[in-house]
Amino acid sequence: MKNIKNNLKLSNLLLKSFNLLKKIQKEIQKDFQNFKFKEEIEFKFENESFKDSLKKNFFTLLMLSTFIEAEIKKERMVSYGKIIIYLRQIVTSTDNVIDNEKKGLIFIKSLKNDVVKNTFITLFCQDALTKEALKVSGGDGLVSIKILEKIYSIAISESLRDISQYKEYPTSDYILKNIHSGIGGELLEISLEIPKYIEEDSKMSRYSKGLYEIGMALQALDDFFDVDEDGEQGKVNLLASKILYEKQEIEALKLAYLNEVIENSYIGFKILEDSGFPISKAGAKKVMEKLFELRGLKDYTYILK
Repeated sequence: MKNIKNNLKLSNLLLKSFNLLKKIQKEIQKDFQNFKFKEEIEFKFENESFKDSLKKNFFTLLMLSTFIEAEIKKERMVSYGKIIIYLRQIVTSTDNVIDNEKKGLIFIKSLKNDVVKNTFITLFCQDALTKEALKVSGGDGLVSIKILEKIYSIAISESLRDISQYKEYPTSDYILKNIHSGIGGELLEISLEIPKYIEEDSKMSRYSKGLYEIGMALQALDDFFDVDEDGEQGKVNLLASKILYEKQEIEALKLAYLNEVIENSYIGFKILEDSGFPISKAGAKKVMEKLFELRGLKDYTYILK
């Protein structure tokens, strides 16, 4: 009965978050109407169905739902949501440069050079983020410092992924502590950094810890999926490290690895549940099953049963 109630409440929260996200997207579009080059800005904010948005924006919706559950005032929720999207675009634009990709939510049509385009998008998203942070904090300059310090930590971790800087392949403990902590844990946790500071709500701090653990699990999942690609690109990979140092049969090692990822994700979801968020272990299993499918690991979803 408790699981049913939690599932219903979570579904309702995510639906409210979806409607809030649409409002946030409209506000972001308004923010860029004063630029002379506004006609060149393209937003990939399609009016998707709730189901489609859940697939593409699950963690954004999850973060927004924590604001709703914590009963934060709507005006501040909109500001926090805008900050989440600006952060998401800054990270994506940086990844586009590193990995030669063309992903994102905001684009400049007239800029043809991808490095120039992504650098410029990062610049004006950072400017918009800073203005929004100062607005929602009442001019407290410390909020911008906190975000930049987090971004710096993530950048440090990203810079440690290049395998050419190591004489020996890093161990799994090193990767978890020095690389995944930034590009996994802190990368997901950063979205709650400003709400955690401004709201003075212990719930936000606990939710932040839960997201950190979930982020660590998701990065480990990405390393499973990207093990061959990371090898080709000369990037450090957690699964590759385990294969190198843990002398097990490969398929058995992979199964043990995925089981560890799943259990670590449950730690994060349990922190959310213990903090009053309506997510049970059964609900967390459903989330992980969808993430497995989205990352091309459908053949391994049976271990979630």
